[in-house]
Amino acid sequence: MKKIIAATAVLLITTAISFSFSGCAEKDWCDPAYDLSLPVLGEDGWYLVFEDSFNGSSLNEDIVFGNDYDGNREIWTTSPHAIRWESDDENKPGQNVYWCPDAVSVENGELKIRSFYSSDHVCSLGVCPSTGRFTGGIETRAIVGDQGENKGTSDELLFAQAFGYFEVRVKFPDADGLWSAFWLQSSNMRKTGAEGVDGTEIDVFESAFIKHPEKMGHALLWNGYGDYGKIEDYVTDTGKDLYDGYHTYALKWTPLYYVFYIDGVPTWASAGGGVSHVKEFLRLTVEIDAGDGYGPHGQRIGKFDEDSESVFCVDYVKVWQNSGYEKYEIPDDCFAGDLDLEN
Repeated sequence: MKKIIAATAVLLITTAISFSFSGCAEKDWCDPAYDLSLPVLGEDGWYLVFEDSFNGSSLNEDIVFGNDYDGNREIWTTSPHAIRWESDDENKPGQNVYWCPDAVSVENGELKIRSFYSSDHVCSLGVCPSTGRFTGGIETRAIVGDQGENKGTSDELLFAQAFGYFEVRVKFPDADGLWSAFWLQSSNMRKTGAEGVDGTEIDVFESAFIKHPEKMGHALLWNGYGDYGKIEDYVTDTGKDLYDGYHTYALKWTPLYYVFYIDGVPTWASAGGGVSHVKEFLRLTVEIDAGDGYGPHGQRIGKFDEDSESVFCVDYVKVWQNSGYEKYEIPDDCFAGDLDLEN
């Protein structure tokens, strides 16, 4: 979810068409080869990997794992404790945006991610400055090395999966100047030798549509974020106010294509970049504008109100797998090339 690329997506998009929830024939992205149906747990090879309803008082409590799951039981950590965006105005360093674990909490059966401005912030880890814009996220990757960076040279994947079905139920922060997202990413999606097959950033949703609350964006990014980076995204018109209450957002990732859903309705399908065949980790994050008032998909999201506090609420995360997909996974180290760590 690279803001620099996302904000200039108009120049790079290969598909950017809106549509209403109607028959498949009216959707330009439809392909007869895409099965747009929702999977059914326990049928056609689909089985539970985990479901987290955030019923405890902190991360990694009361997660329900499937019978065949044999990985880590502590799968979540807070997003990298670091500066996220530098201010667009060097004379206004207070517009710097930081991801801080203090913005993340689990309470009343929900994950909550707060977004706020503070001139006297006291960081529990003693890393953040006192003044700035603060928000955060959770993910199933822990950075190994300098925690002052948003990326590392060696990531510890607490949980990662290639292919499957991924669903969240969330309530967006109804406020200007920020956006939330559910996305999957691989540690080596910055390699450029195999297009998206060796890793693709999969943005299940990016809520940058406060000015057009019936719309939502999905995106695929591969080959890193530098000169070789590529993107395909899609903006859908659902005909409903997605900032009103809770809604579900989901991805069905098969070895041949991706299908995206909102409230159980397919909203986009693509094989953009050549479908990723490597394990990817999960991210639920919130971003604040750094003063320019823009978000992903080239959207004007307005200026963040530094006198208010907004909350992104996550009711649950569900992950399923299909036994028929597992054999198509390719290990990361099968792909040659170096990571582009400059972008």
